Amino acid sequence: MAFGFLGLFALVLVSAIGLHIYFESNKTKIIAKINNQINENIQGEVKISDISYQFLRSFPNFTLVVNQVEIRDNSWQFHKRSLLKAKEIELRLNLLMLLQNEVRFHKMVIHDATIDMFRDKNGNSNSDIFKPKKIKSTSTTTTSIGEIDFQNVIFISENQKGKKLFRFEMESLKGKIDHSTGDWKTNMQLRVRAKSMAFNQERGSFIKDQLVQGNLAIDFSEAGNKISVLAENLNIGNDLFRIKAHFNLDSTNALFDIDIRTKILWKNASNLLANNISSKLNRFDLQMPLQASCTIKGDMNAAGDPEIVVNAVVQNDELTTSYGLVKKCSFKGKYTNNFKTGQPFTDANSAVIIEHFKGKWNEIPMAVPLMIISNFDQPIARGKLNSKFDVVKLKNLIDEDFIQFSAGTAKVNLNFEVAIVDLKLNKPRFTGAINIQKANVYFHSKNALLEQTDIDLYFIEQALWIKKIKFKNQKSSVSMEGRVDNFLNLYYDAPEKMVVNWKVRSPYLDVKQIIGILSHHDTSAPNKSETKSQSINQLQEVFDKSRVAIDLQVDKMAFNKMIANQLKVEVSLINGGLYVKKGTMQGDTGSSITFDAQLVPKNDRMLFRSNVNVKETLISNFLASFDNFGVQSFKPKDIKGRLSFRAKLSGALDSKKDLDQKSLAGNFNFQIKKGALVNFEPIQKIGKFAFPNRNVSHIRFSVLEGFTAIKGDKIEVKDFKVTSNVLNMDVKGVYSLSNQGTNLGLRIPLRNPKDDYKVVNKRERDSLRYRGIILSLLVVDDEDGKTKIKLGKLDEELDTQ
Repeated sequence: MAFGFLGLFALVLVSAIGLHIYFESNKTKIIAKINNQINENIQGEVKISDISYQFLRSFPNFTLVVNQVEIRDNSWQFHKRSLLKAKEIELRLNLLMLLQNEVRFHKMVIHDATIDMFRDKNGNSNSDIFKPKKIKSTSTTTTSIGEIDFQNVIFISENQKGKKLFRFEMESLKGKIDHSTGDWKTNMQLRVRAKSMAFNQERGSFIKDQLVQGNLAIDFSEAGNKISVLAENLNIGNDLFRIKAHFNLDSTNALFDIDIRTKILWKNASNLLANNISSKLNRFDLQMPLQASCTIKGDMNAAGDPEIVVNAVVQNDELTTSYGLVKKCSFKGKYTNNFKTGQPFTDANSAVIIEHFKGKWNEIPMAVPLMIISNFDQPIARGKLNSKFDVVKLKNLIDEDFIQFSAGTAKVNLNFEVAIVDLKLNKPRFTGAINIQKANVYFHSKNALLEQTDIDLYFIEQALWIKKIKFKNQKSSVSMEGRVDNFLNLYYDAPEKMVVNWKVRSPYLDVKQIIGILSHHDTSAPNKSETKSQSINQLQEVFDKSRVAIDLQVDKMAFNKMIANQLKVEVSLINGGLYVKKGTMQGDTGSSITFDAQLVPKNDRMLFRSNVNVKETLISNFLASFDNFGVQSFKPKDIKGRLSFRAKLSGALDSKKDLDQKSLAGNFNFQIKKGALVNFEPIQKIGKFAFPNRNVSHIRFSVLEGFTAIKGDKIEVKDFKVTSNVLNMDVKGVYSLSNQGTNLGLRIPLRNPKDDYKVVNKRERDSLRYRGIILSLLVVDDEDGKTKIKLGKLDEELDTQ
């Protein structure tokens, strides 16, 4: 055994000595063959600092160790970029093949090297060094490599013309090369740090700073001059990928395609993409891994981005957005920068296509069959939104200090188009319908509750068509339809120019209940919530600024105790104010009323101006409707007859929509026909003083008319004549509704006028009025607020006309 071992050792020793002698005696010839082989395939310069050999490292092969190797092309003096700089290269040669004029490298090992493939802005490349020389080679030597091993090698590929930069730091890359088929193939084991994989440096790098490790199956086709790569389980970062790629190596045909498939978390996938994509995707997140694929196709020599297509499938996940969480979210998504075929692969030609989107946002179910977000320079999202839900759930979207829902269902079918600014929706535009049924809606700012409300809204290109709104409000029942022309433009850009045209019909309407809804805006309401949707804040602003035109027809209307029929009026709402014109209605006893008015909000009050013309309404009902205007000295039932008047009044309604008597101002001219005063206390006091023998408890008169001016709680009587069967009376002065400040002058002819009505001629009848003794009295309020009557005259004489 020992002799055998000594024999083997002697054989190796003799072989080593023989090889050393061979190398030393043939070193020049060996280097020349290697140089000749290299020089036949490059156009440039190779610098080698030193060369040595090692025998035992790869016995029986012969190992050359080349130190400080540098390869330059002929244009190096211009770009200063060496194609290769290596500290050490091991070349393990097969001696027997070398003796047969075949340089077969059993193994090539490169240590501490930089491979730098460079192409300038003009298309010149330092890899042109590998172009075959025009001089035909006479060498019969062939070359092949059986195995490669890169250790601490930096690979750089920069294309300044195409703005591409690839930089990989290879800790280890090794594999055996199979030449049995005429081409070659290998299985590479690699551990590489990707410092840059930028198909467009302006967009940023894919898989930047990620560790890539695994096995690559690589095939080279000499006929097609193409490399194919397959990685079944390649680790990039912490995730596994299946990658299939092809690269053409021709200088004029550098097409490539890469197909990537994986199951990966959203954040991990986003961090592998270029910054122009990941900066947008990082605004979103998904909780579970998603199935994703990516294809990249392009030309390594071409400028700009390659074609990129990403597909992903999300199933029953939670999607985080800047607008909140979408639960139970499922969709199929696609990104492409080749949205319109034939256009450049740019942001302007990029799109995200989302199909079969479903989820719950703030408890509201949503379905989007198809949505396309196109043109990433100025993104526009287009699609269709479907939803059906209980409107109570709108509390998660709408500040309940603005609107509160307590019942009802909503159905939404909308086509939408919306600009996206900084990944936020901006000025959405819709076509389609929103239908709400049997909802209870409380407007906090108006302190108004609408019950059993039905709303049908139709968004069309030219307008918003409100086909139906029906609601009940305590006693009132209202049906409305309307239209807003140019709605989509004015809604965002000029709500103050928006005009809502309404047709309103109601079988019964309580004015006090509805007036607040139409006109009052509570300025003390809380500020718009910062936590709710900006769209809701926009809606509230439109409510405040838009103008409304209403064609109102009501079968029966009530205001306090006043009842009217067949109300027709045109109403305009501008800046919270209510403006009425061409108002007509019928009183409860056949009287007619025409009017115009305006009500303008100020703090919690409503300021009003009005012109009213009433023909022959029952005066007792009229006074009762307005609580006798606060007069306590007589009751509405004390006055009989049919009242006609013209009034021009201004004043204010308080927070309860009741009349503030002290705010009244204007003129009130009236006439009462076929009237009577029954137990009318002011006249009874005068009768006891002036006509103790006459029955003043029931006074009938054919005409009672007056001209008055109203200022607060004071009524200035300019001309008031009472002509009756008991007495005649002229009144002038001031009457106070507050029992403070009354100062009326009365002129009462003492003659009995009971037979004056028999005089047919009016002029003769009027001349009888002032015959005989005329009594002058003053009606005043004492310190206790009680009305007193005494003898006396006003400073100004009464007009006897």
